[in-house]
Amino acid sequence: MARPIEFDRDKALQDAMLLFWRRGYHKTSVRDLTEATRLQPGSLYGAFDNKRSLFLHSLDYYAGELKRFVDAELNSDEPPLVRIRLFFEHLLEETAADPEGKGCLLVNTLLEVPAEDEEINQRVIAALEYVENRFCKVLTEALERGELTSGKEPSTLARLLMTGIFGLRVYNKMHPQREEMDDIVDSLLSVVNA
Repeated sequence: MARPIEFDRDKALQDAMLLFWRRGYHKTSVRDLTEATRLQPGSLYGAFDNKRSLFLHSLDYYAGELKRFVDAELNSDEPPLVRIRLFFEHLLEETAADPEGKGCLLVNTLLEVPAEDEEINQRVIAALEYVENRFCKVLTEALERGELTSGKEPSTLARLLMTGIFGLRVYNKMHPQREEMDDIVDSLLSVVNA
């Protein structure tokens, strides 16, 4: 009996995620996935069942990485509003380091997948709500410390920051200059503590 070919499942998942991120769910074929992961269709199906399942695993992987990034940025010892500023600065650095202008897999998926696809949309929304809730927690801390002077509720400001992220991710697809992106972030953060 032949031994099954072993492969690095996490590496295959990362390769598939990157392909979905570049091309989108609908424009990615199983053939594209086998080429990107260097797996035969049987191995791909054996590990992930089908293209949709692989996409869901990719979304989960991306969401896990996003949560780690958010927690690292927003749980530091810096003052709350500084943490938010640093979060956006790192977001812009990441954006500048992406010459393909891929944006965010979650935002891209929201724009691509119909609202009726509850399974995919619920995964995406849960990951984005995690980020919004983390912003709200940091903004509440800023309010309690007397650092938030805008008079707006932390939950409202957290939604504004999320809208800013969405806009930055989509606007970046136009390949703006870094200075333009910096100006957008400065304007966005000035509203938080106006």
